[in-house]
Amino acid sequence: MPQPVTIRYSILTKMLLITLLPATVLIFSISYFFHYQARASLEDEMGRRLVGIARSAALQVDANLVQRFQPGDENGRPYQAMAAQLSRLAEANDVDRIYVVNLDQSILFDTEPGSRIGQQMYRLAGDRSEMKMISQKQAVASTMFKAADGRLYKAGYAPLVVGDEVVGLIGVDAGVAFFDRLHETRGKVFYISMFGLLLFAVVGVMFARRLVKPITSLATSARRIGEGDFETPIQKQSRDEMGLLAGTMNQMRLRIIERDRYLQMLQRGIAHEVRNPLGGMELYCDILADELNDRSDSLEHVNKIRREVKGLDAVVNEFLDFTRETLPDVRPVNVHEFFTEFMMVYAGMCEAQNITLRQSIPDDIGRVLFDPDLIRRALHNLLLNAIQAMSEGGELTLRVFGDGEDLQVEIKDTGGGIPEEIKDTIFSPFVTNKDSGTGLGLPFALKIVEGHGGTIDIASQPGVGTTVIVSLPQAIMEELQ
Repeated sequence: MPQPVTIRYSILTKMLLITLLPATVLIFSISYFFHYQARASLEDEMGRRLVGIARSAALQVDANLVQRFQPGDENGRPYQAMAAQLSRLAEANDVDRIYVVNLDQSILFDTEPGSRIGQQMYRLAGDRSEMKMISQKQAVASTMFKAADGRLYKAGYAPLVVGDEVVGLIGVDAGVAFFDRLHETRGKVFYISMFGLLLFAVVGVMFARRLVKPITSLATSARRIGEGDFETPIQKQSRDEMGLLAGTMNQMRLRIIERDRYLQMLQRGIAHEVRNPLGGMELYCDILADELNDRSDSLEHVNKIRREVKGLDAVVNEFLDFTRETLPDVRPVNVHEFFTEFMMVYAGMCEAQNITLRQSIPDDIGRVLFDPDLIRRALHNLLLNAIQAMSEGGELTLRVFGDGEDLQVEIKDTGGGIPEEIKDTIFSPFVTNKDSGTGLGLPFALKIVEGHGGTIDIASQPGVGTTVIVSLPQAIMEELQ
């Protein structure tokens, strides 16, 4: 059974990072850029407007009269007349305050109620560069400042000149109301941008999922093909490049099926063509043996030929078994009974070769799922390799245990170990370090175990021995006990 393919949404993550992150940075950068550009432009425009109003007010102010104002003249007719005139100018130009200040920053005139002649305007102490420009007969706008009421204001200054001498300045203050509207606009742009990004993210997620779904399906199909399932067709889910890839993979699958059928026919044909002569050779060996019954020296040669023919026939049979598709007939098997009966076969073989046989087969595992015939054959190949590796005696240990998810079978020998030059190819067909044998034992064992969804792990150290661990998945082991 092919395992389900799990694709972490890396495509979705990358798409969101590649698109949303730059888009977010770009949108907010543009938003703040235009916000500050608009703020600077509006502030400059307002400064020019206030400077113009201040110049207009300077033309309407009698400098000599203003300089003669003394504390207490606020209720006098000249002061009130000037206040009314400049208040109309302030109202007509939508400004909050017009005032006249001496160079020592004391107030000479002010349209703001409650202001007194001679009162210090300490705020001007922070406008030193503006005061310097005023002294040079240049009109100038101040930077924005926060008044006592907490609102932002901006001022425009024009010099008050008597003769050729600057005696003071005329200031015009106005609240920066457009900043509130600018902030409101920026907030609206922010929320609209967030909504757009959220909508873009939703569309991106939907698109990525539609993209990931066929990729997941193709990955599952590829894994299924890799595990030997060539019969299940690959579904073509779209007409785009993914659909083209699915169609190409399906053609590949069909060609693999066709090639496998051809190879199987070729293998069967070769085996048939080889086995027929072998049968004839064995028959003629029997006939020749009957004719040479009284010649023992020649009869020995015939027996050698017969043994070689039987060995070659065994190689052909093993080759056919290896290339034949093997589907496990999985069923519940009593672990203790299976391994106890299985190991009885090797007790005499080990004793004959001076090998101490140790086994640990617990009886509390109960029943597990596997094909007993195929697993017996796989374990036979592994045990036979272990016994053949200890030609001068040694110790063979078989240990069976379960961890709740896998059935583990450990086979350990004290032989010469696996040579370094074949360690990486030990499971490849026809690779062996023995004088006799086909080199198909380990590959066939691996094929059987992998057919059960299991694994074979080998650890070997030259001169010390080899340990083989067979793992068979038992997801429902507890239910079978």
